[in-house]
Amino acid sequence: MRVMKILLFDLSRTLLFPVDYNYKGELNELHREVLQKSNYNFLTNFRLDESMMSYLDSIKDKYGLYIFTSGSIQNAPEIKSRLNKTFNKIYSSIDFGLGKQDPKSYKYVANDIGVKPEEILFIDDLKDNIEAAKKAGLKTTQYKTRSQVIERISKFK
Repeated sequence: MRVMKILLFDLSRTLLFPVDYNYKGELNELHREVLQKSNYNFLTNFRLDESMMSYLDSIKDKYGLYIFTSGSIQNAPEIKSRLNKTFNKIYSSIDFGLGKQDPKSYKYVANDIGVKPEEILFIDDLKDNIEAAKKAGLKTTQYKTRSQVIERISKFK
């Protein structure tokens, strides 16, 4: 088995969550919608999982940490500097024109980072994205809970 070098996270519903637990829609869509309001406050609508972020900060000397997302919510000033502190680079599928359900997008990211796909563990909440990453040769885990993801990562130590 090859050494795991890279942890590649989706952003929405793995690191960033809606404050309203009942909201089931896309976070980028919600962000675009509430951004139009005059009293918009990012932090009343979204929360970054600081426990996961702290955990990732504690292991970033062992792994390259990256985000692969499909929108632009990561550019919100309220979280951008925090994400940049933890992650080496943030990829958005809109920047290179390949969707997250296309295995080519994961090969693009692996090539850009400079590693083999099998040296990447991809964490996402959506099964279709997980399947595309598997087809590209990445190791994967579907996000259910923070503790489940941490347990999976700890198996590679």
